[in-house]
Amino acid sequence: MIANAAIRFNNQTHIGRTHIQILDRMIKERIFDGGKTVDGFVNEKGLFLTRHEAADHAFEYGQIPAKKFELFSYDLGWA
Repeated sequence: MIANAAIRFNNQTHIGRTHIQILDRMIKERIFDGGKTVDGFVNEKGLFLTRHEAADHAFEYGQIPAKKFELFSYDLGWA
């Protein structure tokens, strides 16, 4: 089951409800400096999944009704 949206930055995973909320918090806390990020999600075990991996995972757990190539927060009704 997908538990939270997540952004990987500098080998750290930052979690929240949506990616924009996470990024806004990272900017306000001066964590994000414009470097490379990877958007994804964390599952119920806290494992980081890319958008593609998360789409497969969410479909397998019945969180989305159809297979998708990538998962977005709004697919889960979080946005």
